[in-house]
Amino acid sequence: MKTIIRSLLLLLAVSVISCVTINIYFPAEELRGAADKIVNDVWGTPGSEMRETKPQSQKKNPGHSFYRIILPTNAIAGQDINVSTPAIRAIKDAIKKRSTALIAFLNAGNIGLSSDGLLKIRDTQGLALKQKGQLNKLVKAENKDRERLYHEIAIANNFPDKVGEVQTIFANSWRGQAQSGWYLENPDGSWMQK
Repeated sequence: MKTIIRSLLLLLAVSVISCVTINIYFPAEELRGAADKIVNDVWGTPGSEMRETKPQSQKKNPGHSFYRIILPTNAIAGQDINVSTPAIRAIKDAIKKRSTALIAFLNAGNIGLSSDGLLKIRDTQGLALKQKGQLNKLVKAENKDRERLYHEIAIANNFPDKVGEVQTIFANSWRGQAQSGWYLENPDGSWMQK
Protein backbone atom coordinates (compact mmCIF):
# COMPACT_ATOMS: atom_id res chain seq x y z
CA MET A 1 0.00 0.00 0.00
CA LYS A 2 2.85 2.39 0.87
CA THR A 3 4.41 1.70 -2.52
CA ILE A 4 1.22 2.64 -4.34
CA ILE A 5 0.86 5.88 -2.35
CA ARG A 6 4.53 6.80 -2.99
CA SER A 7 4.10 6.04 -6.69
CA LEU A 8 0.98 8.22 -6.86
CA LEU A 9 2.71 11.06 -5.02
CA LEU A 10 5.71 10.80 -7.35
CA LEU A 11 3.42 10.82 -10.39
CA LEU A 12 1.59 13.85 -9.01
CA ALA A 13 4.87 15.69 -8.38
CA VAL A 14 6.13 14.96 -11.90
CA SER A 15 2.79 16.12 -13.36
CA VAL A 16 2.91 19.42 -11.48
CA ILE A 17 6.54 20.08 -12.40
CA SER A 18 6.00 19.40 -16.10
CA CYS A 19 2.98 21.70 -16.51
CA VAL A 20 3.49 24.22 -19.28
CA THR A 21 0.88 26.69 -20.41
CA ILE A 22 1.13 27.71 -24.04
CA ASN A 23 -0.31 31.10 -24.91
CA ILE A 24 -1.30 31.40 -28.56
CA TYR A 25 -1.78 35.04 -29.48
CA PHE A 26 -2.88 36.89 -32.56
CA PRO A 27 0.39 38.23 -34.03
CA ALA A 28 -0.83 41.76 -34.78
CA GLU A 29 2.62 43.40 -34.86
CA GLU A 30 4.03 40.76 -37.19
CA LEU A 31 0.97 41.10 -39.40
CA ARG A 32 1.38 44.90 -39.53
CA GLY A 33 4.90 44.46 -40.84
CA ALA A 34 3.73 41.94 -43.45
CA ALA A 35 0.83 44.20 -44.49
CA ASP A 36 3.16 47.20 -44.88
CA LYS A 37 5.51 45.11 -47.00
CA ILE A 38 2.70 43.87 -49.27
CA VAL A 39 1.19 47.35 -49.70
CA ASN A 40 4.62 48.83 -50.43
CA ASP A 41 5.32 46.07 -52.95
CA VAL A 42 1.95 46.59 -54.67
CA TRP A 43 2.14 50.37 -54.88
CA GLY A 44 5.91 50.50 -55.26
CA THR A 45 6.27 53.61 -53.10
CA PRO A 46 7.62 53.87 -49.59
CA GLY A 47 4.63 55.71 -48.12
CA SER A 48 5.43 54.96 -44.51
CA GLU A 49 8.16 53.45 -42.41
CA MET A 50 8.14 49.72 -42.00
CA ARG A 51 7.29 48.74 -38.46
CA GLU A 52 9.90 46.66 -36.72
CA THR A 53 8.63 43.57 -35.02
CA LYS A 54 9.85 42.91 -31.51
CA PRO A 55 10.09 39.39 -30.13
CA GLN A 56 7.80 38.60 -27.24
CA SER A 57 9.69 38.38 -23.97
CA GLN A 58 8.87 35.69 -21.49
CA LYS A 59 8.00 36.82 -17.98
CA LYS A 60 9.81 35.07 -15.20
CA ASN A 61 7.96 33.90 -12.14
CA PRO A 62 8.99 36.01 -9.17
CA GLY A 63 9.98 34.53 -5.88
CA HIS A 64 12.04 31.69 -4.60
CA SER A 65 13.52 29.15 -7.02
CA PHE A 66 11.50 26.42 -5.27
CA TYR A 67 8.29 28.07 -6.46
CA ARG A 68 9.67 28.32 -10.00
CA ILE A 69 10.06 24.58 -10.02
CA ILE A 70 6.56 23.90 -8.72
CA LEU A 71 4.55 26.57 -10.55
CA PRO A 72 3.56 26.03 -14.18
CA THR A 73 5.54 28.06 -16.67
CA ASN A 74 4.30 29.97 -19.68
CA ALA A 75 5.64 29.45 -23.16
CA ILE A 76 4.75 32.03 -25.77
CA ALA A 77 4.12 30.49 -29.16
CA GLY A 78 5.66 32.98 -31.58
CA GLN A 79 4.48 33.02 -35.15
CA ASP A 80 6.02 34.02 -38.44
CA ILE A 81 3.42 35.44 -40.77
CA ASN A 82 3.13 33.38 -43.93
CA VAL A 83 2.34 35.60 -46.90
CA SER A 84 3.94 33.44 -49.53
CA THR A 85 1.50 30.69 -50.41
CA PRO A 86 0.72 30.20 -54.12
CA ALA A 87 -2.77 31.67 -53.61
CA ILE A 88 -1.46 34.75 -51.79
CA ARG A 89 1.25 35.34 -54.41
CA ALA A 90 -1.31 35.07 -57.23
CA ILE A 91 -3.68 37.54 -55.54
CA LYS A 92 -0.84 39.95 -54.80
CA ASP A 93 0.32 39.77 -58.44
CA ALA A 94 -3.21 40.51 -59.68
CA ILE A 95 -3.48 43.51 -57.35
CA LYS A 96 -0.06 44.74 -58.43
CA LYS A 97 -0.95 44.48 -62.16
CA ARG A 98 -4.10 46.50 -61.57
CA SER A 99 -2.39 49.16 -59.45
CA THR A 100 -1.26 51.46 -62.28
CA ALA A 101 -4.81 51.93 -63.55
CA LEU A 102 -6.14 52.35 -60.00
CA ILE A 103 -3.48 54.87 -59.05
CA ALA A 104 -4.58 57.07 -61.96
CA PHE A 105 -8.14 57.06 -60.59
CA LEU A 106 -6.87 57.60 -57.03
CA ASN A 107 -4.79 60.58 -58.19
CA ALA A 108 -7.83 62.04 -59.98
CA GLY A 109 -9.98 61.62 -56.86
CA ASN A 110 -12.47 59.31 -58.55
CA ILE A 111 -11.94 56.59 -55.97
CA GLY A 112 -10.82 56.62 -52.37
CA LEU A 113 -9.68 54.27 -49.65
CA SER A 114 -12.45 53.20 -47.33
CA SER A 115 -11.93 52.56 -43.66
CA ASP A 116 -12.46 48.82 -44.16
CA GLY A 117 -9.46 48.13 -46.41
CA LEU A 118 -11.39 48.34 -49.67
CA LEU A 119 -11.82 50.92 -52.42
CA LYS A 120 -14.93 53.00 -53.02
CA ILE A 121 -16.01 55.05 -55.98
CA ARG A 122 -16.14 58.65 -54.80
CA ASP A 123 -16.80 60.82 -57.84
CA THR A 124 -17.41 59.99 -61.50
CA GLN A 125 -18.06 63.50 -62.80
CA GLY A 126 -16.04 64.26 -65.90
CA LEU A 127 -15.59 60.60 -66.83
CA ALA A 128 -16.86 59.24 -70.12
CA LEU A 129 -19.23 56.27 -70.03
CA LYS A 130 -16.42 53.92 -71.06
CA GLN A 131 -14.20 55.24 -68.24
CA LYS A 132 -17.01 54.78 -65.72
CA GLY A 133 -17.39 51.17 -66.84
CA GLN A 134 -13.64 50.61 -66.54
CA LEU A 135 -13.65 52.23 -63.09
CA ASN A 136 -16.51 50.03 -61.85
CA LYS A 137 -14.81 46.91 -63.19
CA LEU A 138 -11.45 47.82 -61.61
CA VAL A 139 -12.90 48.62 -58.19
CA LYS A 140 -15.00 45.45 -58.15
CA ALA A 141 -12.02 43.24 -59.11
CA GLU A 142 -9.72 45.01 -56.62
CA ASN A 143 -12.13 44.65 -53.71
CA LYS A 144 -12.73 40.99 -54.52
CA ASP A 145 -8.98 40.33 -54.56
CA ARG A 146 -8.39 42.29 -51.36
CA GLU A 147 -11.07 40.30 -49.54
CA ARG A 148 -9.54 37.05 -50.86
CA LEU A 149 -6.09 38.25 -49.76
CA TYR A 150 -7.25 38.89 -46.19
CA HIS A 151 -8.97 35.51 -46.08
CA GLU A 152 -5.98 33.62 -47.51
CA ILE A 153 -3.56 35.25 -45.08
CA ALA A 154 -5.80 34.29 -42.15
CA ILE A 155 -6.08 30.71 -43.42
CA ALA A 156 -2.35 30.37 -44.16
CA ASN A 157 -1.51 31.46 -40.62
CA ASN A 158 -4.05 29.26 -38.83
CA PHE A 159 -6.38 31.98 -37.57
CA PRO A 160 -9.36 31.66 -39.97
CA ASP A 161 -11.65 33.27 -37.41
CA LYS A 162 -9.56 36.47 -37.46
CA VAL A 163 -10.21 37.64 -41.04
CA GLY A 164 -11.77 40.84 -39.68
CA GLU A 165 -8.62 41.66 -37.68
CA VAL A 166 -6.45 40.96 -40.74
CA GLN A 167 -8.65 43.26 -42.82
CA THR A 168 -8.43 46.05 -40.20
CA ILE A 169 -4.64 45.84 -40.10
CA PHE A 170 -4.46 45.97 -43.90
CA ALA A 171 -6.92 48.89 -43.99
CA ASN A 172 -4.60 50.87 -41.75
CA SER A 173 -1.63 49.98 -43.93
CA TRP A 174 -3.36 50.93 -47.21
CA ARG A 175 -4.44 54.24 -45.68
CA GLY A 176 -1.09 54.87 -44.00
CA GLN A 177 0.83 54.40 -47.25
CA ALA A 178 -1.63 56.37 -49.38
CA GLN A 179 -0.09 59.20 -51.37
CA SER A 180 -0.72 62.80 -50.49
CA GLY A 181 -3.90 64.05 -52.19
CA TRP A 182 -5.69 60.68 -52.19
CA TYR A 183 -9.10 60.52 -50.56
CA LEU A 184 -9.68 58.60 -47.35
CA GLU A 185 -13.14 57.77 -46.06
CA ASN A 186 -13.94 58.77 -42.50
CA PRO A 187 -16.00 56.44 -40.26
CA ASP A 188 -19.05 58.69 -40.81
CA GLY A 189 -18.84 58.20 -44.60
CA SER A 190 -17.40 61.64 -45.42
CA TRP A 191 -14.19 62.03 -47.38
CA MET A 192 -10.94 63.83 -46.59
CA GLN A 193 -7.79 64.28 -48.61
CA LYS A 194 -4.57 62.97 -47.17
